[in-house]
Amino acid sequence: RITNTINSDGRIIYRPSVISGFEGEMGHIPVWWQKWREYTFRTDVHTLDRLSPGAYKIQAVCKMIEPIRHAKYPAITMEEEAISIPLQVLALAIFDCVLVRMLQIIAPRTWQPLKHSLCDAFNKNKSQQVINILANSYDDADIIFIQEAAASFVDHAKQGLGSKYMVLRPYVLDGYRNQNSMILARKDKFLEGSRADLTEQVGRLAGGRWTAPGDLCAIAIKGVDGSRYLLASFHGDTNGLATIPVLKALNEAFTKSYPDHIVIFGLDANTHKQNSVNCQGIADFQQKFSEMGFASCWGPSPGVQTWTTRNARTYLQPQLQKAVGISDAARKGEVNLKDWIIFYDNQMKAVESARDNTGNREFAESMVFPTLKFPSDHAIVSCMLERNEYHHRPRMPT
Repeated sequence: RITNTINSDGRIIYRPSVISGFEGEMGHIPVWWQKWREYTFRTDVHTLDRLSPGAYKIQAVCKMIEPIRHAKYPAITMEEEAISIPLQVLALAIFDCVLVRMLQIIAPRTWQPLKHSLCDAFNKNKSQQVINILANSYDDADIIFIQEAAASFVDHAKQGLGSKYMVLRPYVLDGYRNQNSMILARKDKFLEGSRADLTEQVGRLAGGRWTAPGDLCAIAIKGVDGSRYLLASFHGDTNGLATIPVLKALNEAFTKSYPDHIVIFGLDANTHKQNSVNCQGIADFQQKFSEMGFASCWGPSPGVQTWTTRNARTYLQPQLQKAVGISDAARKGEVNLKDWIIFYDNQMKAVESARDNTGNREFAESMVFPTLKFPSDHAIVSCMLERNEYHHRPRMPT
């Protein structure tokens, strides 16, 4: 993921791989291998420096790979952590080589043209597709929560939506994984000079280990109506285990430091049908956030019938346990309710909620996505929030 697609000083470069946007010739293993080594070991990239926000760091692609920490993944031994970087490089080379060889055998003449057409739709024009959908279908929203965006999306959003929205981002962006949470706040609803970045504070309250740079964006901001808001956007880990700790941290920040703020939290919680020690379930998540005084856009009894992901991964990716054959794509694809808008039930209530997997404010129940016209593997979740009576405030679409 780190080396697949890199935004280097405004220029997008790709690892020579079947699963990247690389456009060069890869029809023969020796040709591919030379390009792969050149890219990995001898290509310098300019990326955001995590230790110096706003500054750029120049380094070889292989230097971007980070250790796999025992503290985060207890199954990794300390000895494995010590050699985890060269092991990752070796495993990546083997993985990419196997895919090239496999496609050489299966479809030697057609696999590269097909790959290029898919990359044009899903990679090259993705940011512009997203901005077009927001501008054309959701220009009435007061708040837009975004997750897993490339760091470069900040500039794209300012250019395409900046006349109407402030682009709120954490002080530290992730230029490595390029998975950043952001918030768009409507300029005629919020005061531009009133924002304060609370991302680091909330991350510390969560214990530090639950969030990586870019996962969380927490902003305090004042509305033109005089109200104070605490807005947060978050992308959880694959199994959703970070979601509750981050929600607890947000609740603690509100309770101790910002009790006069209206809290609205848009997140990809990565919740799943069943709860377990290793996986955050929908019902358990609902119970725990309700105990903290929160409510959600899905009402008191959300279920799988309000799923927000329906995707099926091919075998051309590293998580083979998630792969599904084309004949089983609709039946066996991942179908889960992962995306939520959460708020305190004594502050607001949801009067309208909807899902969209077309970009036209429509939801096709049987459709697997992303598609060539809808670039996300998560549905858009929209909600009209209404302040409770004692606040005497207007509705707020998100």
